[in-house]
Amino acid sequence: MSISNSRQISNILILGAGELGMAMLNGFVREKERRTGVELTVLLRPLSLGNTSQENLLRQRQLEAWGINIVTADFSLQSEQELATVFAKYDAVINCSGFVGGKGTQLKITRAVLLAGVARYFPWQFGVDYDRIGMGSGQPVWDEQLAVRSLLRAQQRTNWVIVSTGMFTSYLFDPGFGVVEREFHRVNAPGSADYSVTLTTPEDIGRLTAKIFFQRPRIDNDIIYIAGDSITYRQLAELLGEHDRCAYTLVVEDHQALQDAVTASPESITAAYRLAFARADGVYWDKAKTYNARQGIVVTDVRGWLKQHCPDV
Repeated sequence: MSISNSRQISNILILGAGELGMAMLNGFVREKERRTGVELTVLLRPLSLGNTSQENLLRQRQLEAWGINIVTADFSLQSEQELATVFAKYDAVINCSGFVGGKGTQLKITRAVLLAGVARYFPWQFGVDYDRIGMGSGQPVWDEQLAVRSLLRAQQRTNWVIVSTGMFTSYLFDPGFGVVEREFHRVNAPGSADYSVTLTTPEDIGRLTAKIFFQRPRIDNDIIYIAGDSITYRQLAELLGEHDRCAYTLVVEDHQALQDAVTASPESITAAYRLAFARADGVYWDKAKTYNARQGIVVTDVRGWLKQHCPDV
């Protein structure tokens, strides 16, 4: 772990106010309350300011209540130089923009951050262990994440921190993902019943990332692992059975079946993701060795998430 005692970084820009962006802002607002001189700004798409949907209006009210400044930019339409001009005003950038921008967006944002000379950068790497998985995973966005890491490691001007989180907990239970079918009391395990997956809620990601950001001595140029839970699909079926008070069937989808599903529906993101997660490494790490475990920070595990979000069926 690289630790430094560099100057105070107080002017922070968070990219995006989606599910993770709002959770990140909440985490930073909590940490800001214990400090002086910290300024928080969120970057939104210009079109979002004119969005009058109830969800967006509630979000804007929350940002106002938190005292968050707002700037706008469009990653698709603006050049790297134009984005760099926006980023240059800030000491740190926390990237919660996600993959919605399409191919090349994360590289574009990272190059703009480096061009701006931002002192500290937390890239959009809130996911699996891309180094362990390596290139050629079958997920183009995962390969791009490796390219982002190469860019960051090849320079010394901007300090960076990568927070590895595993899968968002809610996504594992998303009916569209096809792993958990609560209606039929079934778990479809990608690859093996004993493959594991690491899961963290957006709320915990935001809270822990803010703590990592303000950690002293400061952490820089390192990968920090966090986890709400790390669980095998066999354990998942058992937990669901306990929660719903009925036995769950555990079905293993072998690699050939998963590959056939991708071939049959090449446009299906979920089919590609099930195949990508059908592996013994890179998508799982020991929770006991994570930042939150070492710091004694309580997080939401699968059992706790089920109690909060899934009534008995």
